[in-house]
Amino acid sequence: MKTKSLLALAFVSSVAFISCSDDGSGINVPDDSRENAIAFNVMVPKAPRAASTTTATIKEFYVYAFTAGKPYMERVVVRRNGSSWTYTPTMYWPDTPVNFYAYSPNITNSPNVGDDAIGDIPDYTCDGQTDLLYAVNIGETSKASPVNINFRHALSKASIMLSSSNEAIRVNVRHVVLHGLNHTGTFYYPDATTSQSMHQNVGHWEDLKLRSPLMIFYAIGEEDFVNLTTTPVDITENNLNMSFFLPQPLTKLEFDGSNYTGSYIEVDCEIFDVASGARIWPTASTPPSQLVDESPAGRLIFPMTSSAVSDWKIGHAYIYNIKIDNPTVLQPIDFNVTVDDFTLEN
Repeated sequence: MKTKSLLALAFVSSVAFISCSDDGSGINVPDDSRENAIAFNVMVPKAPRAASTTTATIKEFYVYAFTAGKPYMERVVVRRNGSSWTYTPTMYWPDTPVNFYAYSPNITNSPNVGDDAIGDIPDYTCDGQTDLLYAVNIGETSKASPVNINFRHALSKASIMLSSSNEAIRVNVRHVVLHGLNHTGTFYYPDATTSQSMHQNVGHWEDLKLRSPLMIFYAIGEEDFVNLTTTPVDITENNLNMSFFLPQPLTKLEFDGSNYTGSYIEVDCEIFDVASGARIWPTASTPPSQLVDESPAGRLIFPMTSSAVSDWKIGHAYIYNIKIDNPTVLQPIDFNVTVDDFTLEN
């Protein structure tokens, strides 16, 4: 997978350089020089859509560092400054190797910090709008060049693409809801460097919970309805902007005659005949399971699982292409599911 690195990231700092051999923590720091200051270079994998964070759009990140079994940098904010990255106070390379742990953007959850590493980010609640990034650099030693921080995406991304190729009908979409997903979990950092060449070094999620429906599209009034055409529209964009989710197992869609269970996509919509303008779905004969409470819309259900997809993996993007062409809704709605890696190659 290819990434773009920032060009010529020379470290700039307005903080005066102070000669020292011990920073007060018992960590030996050699006599300082401009070359001995710790500097950073940042890379973020390319992503399929602009809403995702990239090397060009990341503005800041947060760093913990440990050396000789002791904390060395604690939640230091590193910010983009033109073509370079700056932070304060300036830290210098110690005699012992340094382990760096980083994340972006700022989150309310404080990582659990041990004697020599960040262990996890407990009870992180995914809001659907935040592209959480993480990076690890193990055993870095003094160098004149910046530390290459290669971020990975900690979440999964899902795009729900809706379209209709039947020119005889008009499909008005009012709401889209995702069911059967967990929204809170604990993230664990990998214990190895997340470099571009080490794709296997990834974090993981545990203790998934808070399963509840999540609305990803909501039309307040008629002017907000989405009228489907032959061009697929990503319903996760330009409305609630909910497209980032916890990586997790998906469960098979089941229907007991009254209720749906499992991981599925609910599309609340009305279908009209273009020639007459009459609504042709839902109708008086539509079963209660496909009616939306206190709404004229009907409910169409699509599974998140397929022969190719049984779970959402960390750092991957999933594109669900749903085509609504059947005006009678008596036959299965045509749809397919494609899977793209979150970090696409050029």
